Amino acid sequence: MEQLNNDICYQALKTRDRRFDGRFYTAVLTTGIFCRPICPAVTPKRVNVEFYPSAEAAIAHGFRPCLRCRPEAAPGSPASAGVHATVARAVRLIDEGALEDGSIAGLADRLGVGDRHLRRIFKEHTGVTPQEHAKARRLLRARQLIVDSNLTMTEIADIAGFGSLRRFNDAMKQAYGQAPTAFRRGIKTKTPTQSGSSDPFAPRNDDLILRLRARQPFDADYLLAFFRARAIPGLEAVRERTYARGFKMGSGVGLMICHFTPDQSGVEVILRGPAREAVLEIGARVRRLFDLDADVPSITAQFADDLLLAPLVQKRPGLRVPGCWDRFELAMRAVLGQQVSVAAARTLAGRIVARFGEALPDDLVADTGVTHLFPAPETLVGQELMPVGLTTRRAQTLSDVIDLFAAPDCDQKSGDELIDAMTAIKGIGPWTLNYFGLRGLGDPDAFPAADLGILKASAMGGGPDKPKPLDELSENWRPWRAYAAQYLWSALEGE
Repeated sequence: MEQLNNDICYQALKTRDRRFDGRFYTAVLTTGIFCRPICPAVTPKRVNVEFYPSAEAAIAHGFRPCLRCRPEAAPGSPASAGVHATVARAVRLIDEGALEDGSIAGLADRLGVGDRHLRRIFKEHTGVTPQEHAKARRLLRARQLIVDSNLTMTEIADIAGFGSLRRFNDAMKQAYGQAPTAFRRGIKTKTPTQSGSSDPFAPRNDDLILRLRARQPFDADYLLAFFRARAIPGLEAVRERTYARGFKMGSGVGLMICHFTPDQSGVEVILRGPAREAVLEIGARVRRLFDLDADVPSITAQFADDLLLAPLVQKRPGLRVPGCWDRFELAMRAVLGQQVSVAAARTLAGRIVARFGEALPDDLVADTGVTHLFPAPETLVGQELMPVGLTTRRAQTLSDVIDLFAAPDCDQKSGDELIDAMTAIKGIGPWTLNYFGLRGLGDPDAFPAADLGILKASAMGGGPDKPKPLDELSENWRPWRAYAAQYLWSALEGE
């Protein structure tokens, strides 16, 4: 997709082009309100609007979010995510609360840059300072939780980081011109009791409900099929339109049930258990797990004239790159999947979960098929892995991966640093590194050119059947080679 300018933005606004939803926001000078390009309101005159790359930028310039089109519910903007790797990581850390109790200097230290440099590149790519982004995100996520969850106002004030209900009410009135309770008029926020239901995945009265929208189009069916084929026994359960797994946040455990909406507009997340305060982090993880914010228009445009990929895009518009719940878990999956079938890797992972994973409470997971958590790296350090069916070499590689992720500073490593560290481990080659980058790090340009399935799909479509020429061809697909890989894998359906 071509780079945005004011003329393109205004044309998209006039036609309410959904391809641009989340890519820019329109601020109306005469009303002081900003909207998504799909807003149903009357289109303002060209001289009365300004365009911003993110909702946070519009808020920082004094505009209020529209109550009709709800900018806080738009798919994640590429501008907000940051095209610069450091900015992307900074946005993620801020959204996870890095500036709630910390400082810009502390955030810059975590990123390995100076605080002045961080401020400069952050504003360059997002249009706002890190502090302005954090303040705006607090307001946007609060309104999202008001409308898209069944949390109480007190819970939302605490989770969104306002510190007190009074500060929450004052901030929302100032930003939106209305009290928070006004946004819930006519909205059903309580889930009916399902205690008599025989469906263990049905919501209970005390479950937390969070609704997450996806950038359109969204191929939910392919995602579910992908996760169903790779679901680790005891760890995950995948049914028709449902994905479930246990999770642990701090000392609390819970059950997450994701229902894909029938209209494929997004995902309704049910959270069961005591870890309600982690709803924002869980929501962010779910968005990455299912790639809800993929820049579909740019990806589609990149492949539109490619002889190998264009037919696959036409067949499955809105295809996503399946992500991961946890980087360590995905690194283990990648090593287990080396040179074996998907089913064999799934079996080996299931044995590790059953042998070393923490068992979940029966009242939390009864009849769901979910029984354990994936073991933490600290739990696996020094454990004998060969009895689950591994060769000596594969067991040693896994042990080295475990030691890497169990190190105290591992959480502070960037994606590039993790890749470098894994490269040094004997038994990890280009395929594993690219697969980990593709799913574990969410790198949109990772491409495992030596993957046998990708090579087979390429040959089926008239493309190269050897890694080197395919890798050379993939240069035409940058920076979306991970999506090219996923489209090629999709060509093998039914094979």
